[in-house]
Amino acid sequence: MKFRLEWLGQYLPGELPDLATLRRRLTDVGFIVEGTEGEGPDAVLEVELTANRPDGMNHRGLAREAACALGRAFRDAPAPAPAEGPVDAASLATVTIEVPELCSRYSARVVEGIRVREAAPKVQERLRGLGMNPISAPVDATNHVLWDIGQPTHAFDLDTLAKGADGRPAIVVRRARAGERLVTLDGVERTLSPEHLVIADAEKPVALAGVMGGLATAITPATSRVLLESAHFSATAVRKTARLLGMHTDASHRFERGTDPATTVDGLDRVTALLVADCGGTVAKGLVDVVAREVPRKKVTLRHARLVSFLGMDVPKERCVEILSALSFGIAEAAPAVLEVTVPSFRVDVEKECDLIEEVIRVVGYGSLPETLPHAFNPTWSEPILAREDRARDVLAAAGFVEACSYSFVSAEENAPFASAVAGAPPILSNALGEPFTTMRATPVVGLLRAARHNVRRGLHDLALFEVGRSYALAGGRPVEHRRAAVLLHGRRGVHWAAEARPADFYDGSGAVAALFAGFGAEAPAFRPAAIPFLAQGRSAEVVAGGTVVGWVGVLAAPLAAEWDLGEAIVADVDLEALPVPPPPSSVEMPSRFPGSDIDLTVTHPVALPWETLVATVRAGAPAELLRVDAKYLWRGAGVPEGHVKTTLTVEFGAQERSLERDEINRWRDEAARRLLALPGTAVDGIS
Repeated sequence: MKFRLEWLGQYLPGELPDLATLRRRLTDVGFIVEGTEGEGPDAVLEVELTANRPDGMNHRGLAREAACALGRAFRDAPAPAPAEGPVDAASLATVTIEVPELCSRYSARVVEGIRVREAAPKVQERLRGLGMNPISAPVDATNHVLWDIGQPTHAFDLDTLAKGADGRPAIVVRRARAGERLVTLDGVERTLSPEHLVIADAEKPVALAGVMGGLATAITPATSRVLLESAHFSATAVRKTARLLGMHTDASHRFERGTDPATTVDGLDRVTALLVADCGGTVAKGLVDVVAREVPRKKVTLRHARLVSFLGMDVPKERCVEILSALSFGIAEAAPAVLEVTVPSFRVDVEKECDLIEEVIRVVGYGSLPETLPHAFNPTWSEPILAREDRARDVLAAAGFVEACSYSFVSAEENAPFASAVAGAPPILSNALGEPFTTMRATPVVGLLRAARHNVRRGLHDLALFEVGRSYALAGGRPVEHRRAAVLLHGRRGVHWAAEARPADFYDGSGAVAALFAGFGAEAPAFRPAAIPFLAQGRSAEVVAGGTVVGWVGVLAAPLAAEWDLGEAIVADVDLEALPVPPPPSSVEMPSRFPGSDIDLTVTHPVALPWETLVATVRAGAPAELLRVDAKYLWRGAGVPEGHVKTTLTVEFGAQERSLERDEINRWRDEAARRLLALPGTAVDGIS
């Protein structure tokens, strides 16, 4: 937004401020000056303004900030009341507000006998400096007041307004009626609805309130009688009207952010003075001024002790009073070290004590704040469920899975096959965003299936995805959330230059679940064969921990996989709340400088013997040098007795302080083999 230095100087007594100093200090207090054009009084500042500071979108408002920042006086004075003629304005026009919640005040003046001319050279020069082309004195006067004090105004040709039953031209602030039409000043015919706020005469809309006037009532060279408007409209109402019609004007830009309800008359007097000075005419006596409702002034308490605590430094109370007074806040002492602050009507952004503290420190300078390092604090570990979620993400990512994030909203059709995954029916939304988002998901697996289908359709078939999120169900008629960790495997595993790729299978899914438990330091889960409706028969299992079912894993049923345009997919879902709360990280364990040693043990065992039993048997009585035990391969067929399978376990040993010797590794291997041989129906290759 552009501002002229000379115009700002109107509100700063004495010499114009140094341009470089002004630029620096305005930036310091939050009005970032991005650049300047020209030199001397004609210099123009390009200022970046935040949406919450509409009071700064005019020269008076920015000058007020500049005065405070520079420690200078601020000079303001309302426009002088215009000389009035003998005819009452109320006899020439009427104003009615039908929607007081959308328009708190509407003020109007009538000027008769004008001759439309060009605006004064100074007004034209100022507008050109802001990049605007002068049009005519009435239009330029409204633009000048807008950029001067931030109050949008509008001029109607009084003789074009339809008269009411009393014979006077009427102004009515109301909602538009369905199907009404208005040709705006830009020549576009717009179809209106009750969602639009309009200014109407006795018959029809003549302007979009706070946005743009209508062409039929615009000022023309033949205009001799003018009705000048200055009002306070609801920011929400103006924003809705402008957005629905795809419009944005200088007036709507200000109204949408909040204008000062106390400046309607001041703005009206200023535009009247400019109009009469350039076009002559007689100002009718008095205002047609309707106050539909009072907009109360806000009062906020500022405790000095709270300010000191908040900032971490002391700003004397006297300095706080000085700053706030310079910014036009009203100050009263409610108690020792407690200020009762009355917020000026133009500061729509100030609501709370912290807002007042911000006003103080931005003027004092953020660079004055003491530099202190924050206390180390990880909020993740203050909440057990967040700690679980964080650990689950780390474990699954380390296992080679990629995190997916999906909506908790799914379609009823997508959710239906998984209804048995939770106890209770899935909640149905009464205010769904759309057709695909009508139901809360029974498992995060639904989102993973969406992600997998998206990737497969684009040629990426080898997938390892996980999501840590919520599942939903109704219990006692109320929705209940559960935190889950879900995984999906599709295509090949081991897609790497150093490994031979193979299709993902059930054991990859169960291995991911086992890795999740291991990552929490929990006892390995049991995998109990179970008939799960949405999983393939004989290739699915319940995840059991502590005798309780806490999840499931298996191959997605072929018909269901086909519905998702997938090949064979392995999915799993685990209740995170069943896992222990991981301790907060305390230290980093450096990896050993000495290499570890891997050995393989191939065990022939009954199909009914779970692989986690094999792992637990190897771990039992193992030395501290045992690092991990993983199931590597599984096969059945030629050479394997009926009812048996072969499982290869990879056992890794290593020490922090030394290299291991071959003899001790062999001894540990033989001990592990003997423990495996003690299991019923087992044999270990190479060891009798």
